[in-house]
Amino acid sequence: MATVKNMTLLKTLAAIAWADGEMSESEKNILKRFYRKFHLTDKEMNSLKPYLLSPVSKEEQDRLLVKLSHEFGSGQERERVVKVMEEMASADKKLKDEERELLVTFAKHLKKSSITKRTVGKIRNFFESTIFQPAYEKNPELHQYFRNQILKSIELKSNGSLKKGRIPDDDLYFICLLGTLLASVAHVDEDFREEEKKALKAELKKRFEFTPKELDLLLVVVSEQAERGYDFDEVTREFNKLYSYNDRVATVDCFFAVAAADGTISHEESEEIRRITKALRIPHSAFKASKVRALDQLRGR
Repeated sequence: MATVKNMTLLKTLAAIAWADGEMSESEKNILKRFYRKFHLTDKEMNSLKPYLLSPVSKEEQDRLLVKLSHEFGSGQERERVVKVMEEMASADKKLKDEERELLVTFAKHLKKSSITKRTVGKIRNFFESTIFQPAYEKNPELHQYFRNQILKSIELKSNGSLKKGRIPDDDLYFICLLGTLLASVAHVDEDFREEEKKALKAELKKRFEFTPKELDLLLVVVSEQAERGYDFDEVTREFNKLYSYNDRVATVDCFFAVAAADGTISHEESEEIRRITKALRIPHSAFKASKVRALDQLRGR
């Protein structure tokens, strides 16, 4: 039987394994080995099933990470988990090299890092960049297109007022991908009006941790992409590869905020959002719930 603390660890691992909306075979293998090590009962396995079958919300991830920080704050608890991981890495002959390396890396991290509430974000980043790292890199052609065409054009038009220097390259790439998809909705009516910009900016602030500079740049990307064509399948495929399920779901309210900014949501706007969310593998239930929220807000104006 697993302890409550072990169950928190296992739920957290499963939740973060789903961070990109998919669970790879290596991730499943690591989780299964943990389950066997902790000798789970049928009842405990049943309580873990929801975490194994589908992604959980960002709120649930945060709740689990905070709980993990409390339960594994002592060196003694961390050493116990380290011992389990080291035993798995050295004794389990079925482990692939990549799985063994991930366990060893995580064990080393636990040895030298205390888990506190302040380091919750670092814990998530560590899991996502080691044990559950997506095996994807940026599309080099798309990356070059954004840098040499979109961002360079923006710099020239702004006379240097939107310098990109302090924005990390990965964040720039996300801004360009998201801005391109938002442009599809913003320009259904061939016009990206000021009220749409304000509505989008407000929703982006709620959904993502953009700096003011990044928000300004994203809005300019939306405007810039309206003047260009783009490969829809290439952009959505890249977004799916690089960003988490929760990041993708967070975009839906942003799409509807743009569509509803003029006081109504047209059939054409709704269908464009449906096309994008389907390509981003977002459940239709999330699309419908977001549309209902947007319509309710319009009725309450």
